[in-house]
Amino acid sequence: MALTENQVEMLRNAITAYNFPCIYYDFQNACEVSCPTMSPVEQTIRNDLISGNNDHVKNGLSNVLYWGYARIGFRDIRVNKFRDEVRTGQLHDAATIFQHQENINLMEIKNIKLPQFSGMSFISKIAMFLNPDKYVILDQQILKMNQIILPTILKAITFSQKDVQIRISKNNVQVYSNWCQKCGEISKFYYKGSYRAVDIERGFFTLIKNKNVSQATEILANA
Repeated sequence: MALTENQVEMLRNAITAYNFPCIYYDFQNACEVSCPTMSPVEQTIRNDLISGNNDHVKNGLSNVLYWGYARIGFRDIRVNKFRDEVRTGQLHDAATIFQHQENINLMEIKNIKLPQFSGMSFISKIAMFLNPDKYVILDQQILKMNQIILPTILKAITFSQKDVQIRISKNNVQVYSNWCQKCGEISKFYYKGSYRAVDIERGFFTLIKNKNVSQATEILANA
């Protein structure tokens, strides 16, 4: 099947309506920075992640948490816990892996055992900040589409009600790869490539957040 004009427009409107906090933390000046769009947030965090400098990588990873937990009360606890517990060797290994933004291996990132980065949600956030053109986020919000009885690429995920997070496994990494690819294909086929993969994912995120889960699932199933 293919998307209808109404579905294409619905997803486009959701992409435009995306409004997650555009913030990061300036660790040098000890203050939050609020931006008008996500672009400077993405650029700041990406620059730190790919810097090759352990201290900058530490700040970049801290900001993945700071941004990702923007609407969660225990955000600062998680960020501080990461900064207290992460080891120099882990930052060095991360800095090396982050040099390869075109082919990001989630399993390699998991194997570093970075504090606070063990599940799909935040490891996929690292991938997204490294290369938002190709990589997206896969978290429990996105998986709400699996509540709808329609065949989508996300149905193959291994995630049960007992799981507290989406595990990084061979199967789940393949589902994540398919999800990234699908978001890129949707941009190419329906929007002439005018959106990045992450913009498409944010459109789905917005539809789900606004309780349009059925519509989001139908779009993914038909695209």
